[in-house]
Amino acid sequence: MHNDILAAEYVLGTLRGPARRRFEALMQQDSVLLSHVHRWQETLSVLDAADTPIQPPLRVWRAIQSRLPQRQEATRDSNSPSPSRDSFTKSTMSARPSWKARTFQYRWQFASFALAVALVTITVSSRLFVPDNTGSMYVPVAVLAATQAGQPQQMVVSFDSNNQKLIVTPFDLEAPETGHSLELWLIAKGQKPESLGLLKPQASTMISLNRTRLAPEVTLAVSLEPAGGSPTGQPTGTVLYAGRIGKT
Repeated sequence: MHNDILAAEYVLGTLRGPARRRFEALMQQDSVLLSHVHRWQETLSVLDAADTPIQPPLRVWRAIQSRLPQRQEATRDSNSPSPSRDSFTKSTMSARPSWKARTFQYRWQFASFALAVALVTITVSSRLFVPDNTGSMYVPVAVLAATQAGQPQQMVVSFDSNNQKLIVTPFDLEAPETGHSLELWLIAKGQKPESLGLLKPQASTMISLNRTRLAPEVTLAVSLEPAGGSPTGQPTGTVLYAGRIGKT
């Protein structure tokens, strides 16, 4: 289990320096360790798909350009028109930033990356790797991303192969409106959705499930249903979250 946690830290980028180099050397000799890394890469890559690209406002482009040599010279001319995004792109392609500009850029990138890694690390270690009272350890197998554009909420699905239990952990979810429930569905390739039960919107839900049901092509989805669950045995409401099972 220690190696699995190290693999997660390696993929997240929090394993650095000599420890990272030792880990990379071990990976070349240990196929099991390499498989841990590949599984984490596949599991966490789903988070990228949940991101919504955002176009920076013009003031951000201007602030960046003001730190470049050509922009500093241009600002001395009060008659110079305001730069467009196209002109900014062309000037930055030809301008080579000073060492001060590069230092600022690197520090800013490192600070942003460190903050993101810290948030993910805290989340993963505090909510996915904590053993329950039986000593079980749940390994992430899927991320259920919101299907509605611009919604940052998601659910992480983990599995304990020792006790054959699935645990669904919500992140920043709000409780559904009165008279509604969240229902989890397992959708195997070419098969109809199968209900795995109702979910707690603001706490983890544990579900007994045989590991053989979690094939890589299986999709897990969460729909909004009437209170108590779907009356038909099939999804009747909007699918709010969905994701595919990674390697288990």
